Amino acid sequence: MKTLKLISLAIVTYSIAMASAVAENPKIGVVDIQKLFKEYYRTEDAQKQFNQDYAAIQKTVNQQLEQINEMGLQLKSLNEQLKDESLDENTRYKYAQEFKLIDKQRQVFLAEMKQAELENKKKVARRKAASMQGIMTEIRGKIMAFAERQEYDFVFDESGKNTNQVSFFIYLKDAANITAVMLEELNQSASGAVGQ
Repeated sequence: MKTLKLISLAIVTYSIAMASAVAENPKIGVVDIQKLFKEYYRTEDAQKQFNQDYAAIQKTVNQQLEQINEMGLQLKSLNEQLKDESLDENTRYKYAQEFKLIDKQRQVFLAEMKQAELENKKKVARRKAASMQGIMTEIRGKIMAFAERQEYDFVFDESGKNTNQVSFFIYLKDAANITAVMLEELNQSASGAVGQ
């Protein structure tokens, strides 16, 4: 029983000594998460895909605008014909009805186009936000795993800013910047894919 107490006392003493050593000289790292995020190949790939999605939406809008412009030209032509004083009442009525029908179709088509464009852009924006959040979570996870492997006590994000857009950390003594190492680790699979 006395031996057990001595072992427990030794463990407690060792733990206190280690905690005090870490408190006196902690291993600190800094990383620029914004730089990692911007230069991570998965971020670039995702951004290219979302740009393509937005371009596809714009292409559809442009095609629909061509049809709407065609309808506008038809309306202009009908309006010119309605100004003709030599038209009989029957023909004038026919042109007026056709004008109303095309004008109504044009307004409905324009409203539907705008609504579809808005909904499609919102869908892409939601997918983009979720994707970017997932990438940021992945980056943070890899930083944490790296910090654990390298036995860092603290890793700070040097790209973090306060409300005045000033970095929280002006100076950190003996802080190792791990941004380049993390960027290399993040992009390892991209460079492997390029070489294949």
